[in-house]
Amino acid sequence: MSWQRSRETRRRMKKLSRATEYKSTGAWYDPDKGRYIKSNDCDFRKGYLRMIANRRVRHAQNVGSGGMYKKVFDYWWELY
Repeated sequence: MSWQRSRETRRRMKKLSRATEYKSTGAWYDPDKGRYIKSNDCDFRKGYLRMIANRRVRHAQNVGSGGMYKKVFDYWWELY
């Protein structure tokens, strides 16, 4: 892994850690290991939230072409 890739990974993990500071899922800093650790506890909810998102997109009235379906319901924000 190059230095730039590892720097970008650290930056993204730090951003995720700040966004999920008081939640049980997300990322946190482990001082013993000296790095950020990402939690994958939300995997059990992923299928359910995807089902809800697909249902909302199917039943939406005016969904445009292209990427407009993403604006109906973005389930990734519900994961964390």
